[in-house]
Amino acid sequence: MINQKKAKLLSIIIIGVLAYMFMPELVRAKGITKIYVVFTSSGLQGEARTYQIYHPDAKIMSNEEILGALKERCQGVEFIVADTRDQRKVIEKIKEEKESLDGVLFFGRPPYELASIGLPIVAVHPLWGQWQHPFFYYIKGKKLLASVLPVIPDVDETIYASRLEDIAGKIKLIQGISKMKGLRVLVVTDNPVLGDYEPSYLQTGPTKEDRKEYEKVYLNNLEEIFGTELVTIPQKELFGRINKVDQKEAEKIAKKWINEAEGIKGTNKEQIVRSAKLYLSMKELMAKYNTQAITTEGYCHFQPRGEGCGNLEGYPDGIPSQGLPSAQFFSDGIVATSETLIDALIIQQLVLYTTGKAGFCGDFMIDPPTETVTIGHCEFSLKLNPYSDEGKLPYIIRNLPLVEENKGGACVQVNLPIGKKVTVAIINMHQKKIHVFTGKTVNGENYFKHWVDVICRSKLIIKTNAKAIAENDDSETFGNHRVAFYGDLRQMFKDLGTLIGFEVVEVDISD
Repeated sequence: MINQKKAKLLSIIIIGVLAYMFMPELVRAKGITKIYVVFTSSGLQGEARTYQIYHPDAKIMSNEEILGALKERCQGVEFIVADTRDQRKVIEKIKEEKESLDGVLFFGRPPYELASIGLPIVAVHPLWGQWQHPFFYYIKGKKLLASVLPVIPDVDETIYASRLEDIAGKIKLIQGISKMKGLRVLVVTDNPVLGDYEPSYLQTGPTKEDRKEYEKVYLNNLEEIFGTELVTIPQKELFGRINKVDQKEAEKIAKKWINEAEGIKGTNKEQIVRSAKLYLSMKELMAKYNTQAITTEGYCHFQPRGEGCGNLEGYPDGIPSQGLPSAQFFSDGIVATSETLIDALIIQQLVLYTTGKAGFCGDFMIDPPTETVTIGHCEFSLKLNPYSDEGKLPYIIRNLPLVEENKGGACVQVNLPIGKKVTVAIINMHQKKIHVFTGKTVNGENYFKHWVDVICRSKLIIKTNAKAIAENDDSETFGNHRVAFYGDLRQMFKDLGTLIGFEVVEVDISD
């Protein structure tokens, strides 16, 4: 009898593990997003009702049609429609269900009490369905986003479609925030919790006590706002796995990288296999600790504290580069920021959840005379959209810039698209601020000879208002790294700031 119970328990555990293994990566941290929907009216209201007398065949959007159009645009979202228009009862219901809800979609002017509940809110004014005053005045300064959707569709169908897209985009932002709940990030560092690179002493203050207090506030904000957990392990746990990785499995991955690359420069198959072993080791540890994102010290800091590159026992050539492993993780829809850059990882993960776009994190340099900024690192996704086979990027496998050829593993020179609009951003969880600017990618060879061999292997040069960015530079808050995303996401970041109560600093705008 006891053996039967044990067997039954074991089978349940196995089924649970298999279910988790085959669950889509995006939904492992957080499943379906639940949005509570409140309609405070339907059709035409007040004086607008005479419209149907004169035009009985004119199209009037029903609440069901509006919701259906939003459902088509918001995959993975469950819309729970209130069964009453009694606002007192609606408030009571939302309070009761708050822990299971991710946001509210409210058609009409939300009651004052709704904004105090703490859930993200999208308020939609049903134009011609209600009088508007004081809709926009009411929402000013509150953690809610506003849209306008007429119950009489626009003559120009593209305008009406854009209104629906606007509402859907705001819901997707709430969806992205909701997916951060339960996200577990593996941080491989000997300087827990936030690692060696950033925050720097400029951000934390010069003393250990300053850093300790900084981390306390940081982690509290991260838990309170996003519900995200950092899981730290020492570097030796990762190092100890590298030489135990199956050689054939590592060679299989290395072969795939080599076959899909446009070329190899400054490194060789042996070094690429070493980075493949690192990739498999990182993957194993993510599974062990049930994490959905990962960051390590990376590069020369990818050693136990106090050891220099090449001085680690058992690793005469140093720990292999994280460049190729990160590229593969990003391509698979897993954020794997190097250098324990937690702020960068958070913004990358949030945008990935919201838009499906990968973000390019790198060191940040401003050049006012050429009206450009440069962002550079030695890794990036091999696809602009990890969840699509479209947008694959050409890449060359290379050695790290500061490591002699045929040593130190391998990284990637990803050739990023030129002539495209990009948005550059970074979040500061401690100060509750978001830095953002936009620009257009240009060809670095038009500015500096042999651009591909300057500093980092992968990089972007962006035409923008560099003078204003230099004037507004705030390294004390935002450090030295930024994340670039293809497309104009400025408004999305401003909306994010509104929903989570962060100040958004548009650094490319002069006073």
